[in-house]
Amino acid sequence: MEIGSNKVLISHLQYADDTIFFGSWSMEIIENLVKLLKCFELSSGLKVNYFKSNLFDVGVDKKEIEEMASLFGCKVGSLLFIYLRLPNGVKMSKTSSWKPVTEKFEK
Repeated sequence: MEIGSNKVLISHLQYADDTIFFGSWSMEIIENLVKLLKCFELSSGLKVNYFKSNLFDVGVDKKEIEEMASLFGCKVGSLLFIYLRLPNGVKMSKTSSWKPVTEKFEK
């Protein structure tokens, strides 16, 4: 994912014990991500909770995303979703999309 006027490339975001990966959609990439997460588990002694994990897509066939989610043993997520109590997957250029954010600041 590219962000900003300088087109900075972002491949993942991390916050506390959450990680979000961004990438092109292919079976090879998903298989490599599964391998990477297994290496993380083996080297750190920590476990990835796939039951709490979601796989999201943009413009991918429903059957294909379900097959890829089964590789992880995770759920297929849907846009709009809430992350860190903020909405994601909506057009943030719309004023109404910012309503939950402004309400939190007002409180």
